[in-house]
This record gives sequence, C-alpha cells and structure tokens, in this order.
Amino acid sequence: MSAVCLTTGGKTKKDALIEFMHESAGRITTKQAREAGFSSSMLQLLVSQGVAVKESRGVFALADTPLDDFAVISLRWPKVIFRCSSSLYLHGMTDIVPGVYEISLPRGYKEDGIVGEFPNCLVSHEDKGLYGLGVVQGESPAGTLLLLHDRERSICDLVMARRRGEADTQLLGQAMNAYFDSPEKDLPQLMRYAKVINATAEIQMYLEVLS
Repeated sequence: MSAVCLTTGGKTKKDALIEFMHESAGRITTKQAREAGFSSSMLQLLVSQGVAVKESRGVFALADTPLDDFAVISLRWPKVIFRCSSSLYLHGMTDIVPGVYEISLPRGYKEDGIVGEFPNCLVSHEDKGLYGLGVVQGESPAGTLLLLHDRERSICDLVMARRRGEADTQLLGQAMNAYFDSPEKDLPQLMRYAKVINATAEIQMYLEVLS
C-alpha cells in the first residue's frame, strides 16, 4: 500500500495533510509539511489531483485558497518584514491596496530571487540596529502568519517617505488619522522610534496637530 494511503487515527494521510493545510490558512511550505510528518511527494500528489497548487518554490496552497502574495512572499522568504504602506494596510490603517510590496531585509541579504519573482517588491536593506525594530507578528489577508512592523514603526517610516517625496497624500492622511484616533496608539513608543530613525521633528509636528 502506498504511504499516502496509510491511515492515522482513522484518517488517510492525504486527508490529514489537507486538514493540516486548512489549519494553516490553506497554505504551507514543504518544510512545514515535513515537520508535521508529511512527505513532499504527498504535496505533489495533491497537486496532481487538483486539490492543491504550487504557488512558488516550496509553497503550496489548497486550490480554493484565495490568492495572497503577502502570504507567498512571507512563506518563501521568512526574513521578509512588511513595512510602511504594506504594514499599514495589513494593520487596517488604510484601505488603499499597496501597488508595491514594501519589505525590509537585513543588509547583505540577496534580494534577486524575491524581485525576480515579485518585481513589485520594494526592498529596504537595513543594518542590524534597525532591521527588526518594531517587528510584530500579524496575518496576511488570507490568514497566514507573517512579520510586519508595528503601527508606530510604520508611521515613522511613512513620515520619512513623505520627507523624500515618496508618500501618497491620501495614504498619509488615512494612516495618520487612523493612528491618532486609535485607543491602541503608543505615543512614547512612537517618539522612541522617531528618534532612532531621525524623524523626531516631523512626528512632533503631527503630535501637535492631531493629538
């Protein structure tokens, strides 16, 4: 009998894998499958039967799972941290769907594979002291866990983008109003980040106007 037909707790291995994928928001990596006791050949079986699709190298999704590039990028490249407009969107602080995926990577990390597959990724390479600052765990639109900057870091980066003339005016207005109206805002944390990334003057101005 093929390994894919063996039963575990009354379920076939195939059914168990499908259930595992459902529990993971419909999308997993080959590594996650192996760590859960499923072989890569079982994933290929699901693909051959039309139950799953291969979305990227080592990333598989159930066929009825909504498309979600945020999820695919984060699963394929675990060091990716979504930032600025992308993290603001994921936090629900704007309804403007990002035209590019803004991501943070540690300095020296080769981005060729990412931008080769997702040319609409805008990469920011950060030094050790800045990469990881303000990182939290969140969810992609389809529910996959990923890393992103918290609200405070995202606001600071948006302000810096405005200084460079790169921030969308509508996005800036939505994000600022959403942040300063939120009971979850952490103004001391905001000022700490502002000091680190040299945005104190701009953040102080918004504090005076919107607080």
